[in-house]
Amino acid sequence: MKARSATACTLAAWLAGCQVLAPLPGEGGEGGTLATDGGSVETDGDAGDTGDASRDSGPTPPPAPTPPSPPPQQQIGPCEIAECSTHCVASVDRCELAPQYPSVEACCAVCEAMPSPAGYAACRPAETGDPAGCTGAGPLGPDDGDGCVGRCEALCTLYAALCPLRVPDRETCTAMCSLWPAPDVFNACTRLRAEGTLECRMQLIFAALDDDLDEKKRDQLCRDILQGRCRDPKCEDGGDDD
Repeated sequence: MKARSATACTLAAWLAGCQVLAPLPGEGGEGGTLATDGGSVETDGDAGDTGDASRDSGPTPPPAPTPPSPPPQQQIGPCEIAECSTHCVASVDRCELAPQYPSVEACCAVCEAMPSPAGYAACRPAETGDPAGCTGAGPLGPDDGDGCVGRCEALCTLYAALCPLRVPDRETCTAMCSLWPAPDVFNACTRLRAEGTLECRMQLIFAALDDDLDEKKRDQLCRDILQGRCRDPKCEDGGDDD
């Protein structure tokens, strides 16, 4: 899950901010010794009092109660969001002949990066295993109908997160995307040669999700996505189709 979890945080950093707040230091703590350059300062008691007498001068405050630890969050399925897990498991199981994602980790990263992951998953139920049905249940499925996250919104959300310096904003990307040919059938693990299509760009986005890419290689992929250049896909089982 390394690829998915690290990439999901990268995408979430663009969408909502992945901030880690350090805990504030404790403010309590009565007692202790007030020290100066000349040694400790005694404020109460006679000069002849011992340390035990000083401790007996007042009641010892009870220790601060330790707050109970929150129950550990249970991850439901392969994704961190339950609706994405349901979608991704169904997609991988039912669309083996026409996979819409190169791996379940890539599916989780795509779903969790959407403005509404639950809405994305709900609009893409993987109900059949035929290529057309699987395409409708994948990232290039619904076309902005019935309140669903459309294919261009999905692609441009991912592109803006991965390539923030290449397109001014998501609206510009969406306008460009509307001019790109959309497929009737999409297979994320098929070698594509029709450059300039949505399929090529989607496969390039899958490649850009790889955490092992350095900045130079990811920037090259961002340029290729705009130009729609095709490259051989890398799928989970390593078996690319012709």
